[in-house]
Amino acid sequence: MVENVSVWAAFLAGIIAFLSPCVLPIIPGYIAYISGVSVSSTEERKFDPKVVYSAIAFVIGFSIVFTALGAASTAVGQLLQEYKEIISKIAGLLVILLGIHFTGIFQSEKVKTWLAVIAGISILLYGYGYVTTKDIFNDYLLLIVLTVLLYIFYYSGAYRILYQQKTTEVKKKPPGIIGAFIVGMAFAFGWTPCIGPILGAILIYASQQETVMQGVILLFAFSMGLGIPFIITAFAINQFFRFFNFMRKYFLVIEIIGGLLLILVGLLILTGSMEKITSFLM
Repeated sequence: MVENVSVWAAFLAGIIAFLSPCVLPIIPGYIAYISGVSVSSTEERKFDPKVVYSAIAFVIGFSIVFTALGAASTAVGQLLQEYKEIISKIAGLLVILLGIHFTGIFQSEKVKTWLAVIAGISILLYGYGYVTTKDIFNDYLLLIVLTVLLYIFYYSGAYRILYQQKTTEVKKKPPGIIGAFIVGMAFAFGWTPCIGPILGAILIYASQQETVMQGVILLFAFSMGLGIPFIITAFAINQFFRFFNFMRKYFLVIEIIGGLLLILVGLLILTGSMEKITSFLM
């Protein structure tokens, strides 16, 4: 069975995705769209069971898709068990890259300074790895490779691809709960780049699991982290607007913290320390 720590980490990742600047601001719009209840009015909105039922159907829709992706990711990972060590290293690098993207440094005016900082940290970690292992090709050498790729990624302009919005539009409003369920599935297939790095990291970690059920559990936990706040919002839309006005000034902080957490997870996967830490915390 998946370690409890990993499950809670996936759940926390879902909450961070919900709070991300690309998801939180559009929540009222999604609620209005799937339920047919306007949220644009400044008046206090009364509790409406139809909104909650539609929200639950919406969450079930995207949860099924995300969970299926988790199962598929683990299944593919099992087929490549023979190359698990190499894949684990690549997976760690990808998660670190997703974390760097999530912090938004490529859109920062000081992006060149941040790239230099990353290069310096990578060199220091590689030096630490060499001193402790006496191996020129220690795991941290991949961080040097990542640094080179980041420079190529930035100066080639390829990083702009990550910031292109990926949305799925349903031109005709679907009726009732079934329609909300369909829109939920569409949302899962058309998530924005803000949720993409977090979901990608969870899928990469799911691919390292021993059984398909473990991957399913991880992605279900992620879906609940994203979905439960959505349902709570449907219950208390007025409180949500007050919460949103409070949280909007912390969007940058959320991005940075979320990105740093992804980078940390990537380092743990890269060095094979993830299992050791979860075992220690259990």
